[in-house]
Amino acid sequence: MKTWLVMTSLLLGLSAHAETQALDLFTGTLEKNGSEWMLKRCDIAKSRYLLRNTNGEASGVEALLALQNTKPNEVITVALLASYHAQDSQHSLHIASVQGRKQGSCHLDALFD
Repeated sequence: MKTWLVMTSLLLGLSAHAETQALDLFTGTLEKNGSEWMLKRCDIAKSRYLLRNTNGEASGVEALLALQNTKPNEVITVALLASYHAQDSQHSLHIASVQGRKQGSCHLDALFD
C-alpha cells in the first residue's frame, strides 16, 4: 500500500511539472513585421519566431526588448531566454528575459555585405 501511495505521488508531481515550458536561449536579429516583433534566429535556416511576453501576448514586447531609442533601420542582435510555442503553424517565443543585446548582425552572410 505504501509503495502504491509513493508511486501515485511521484506520477502526480511529474504531470504537474510537465505543464511548465522549458526555457532555452535563442539568439538572432530583430525584425518588425507590421506591428509585431520577430526574431530571425542565427542558424542556417534563419528560423523566424513571433515574440511574445511571458503571458503569450504581443503587448509590451518592445519595452521588454528596450527598443525605445533604436534607429529605424538599425540591426540589433539579441539573446533571449524564452520558451518555444507552436500553434496553427505559427512559431512564437515567450520571453522570460533578455540575456544580451548588441548592434549589428549575428548572421554569417552579413559578413559579406
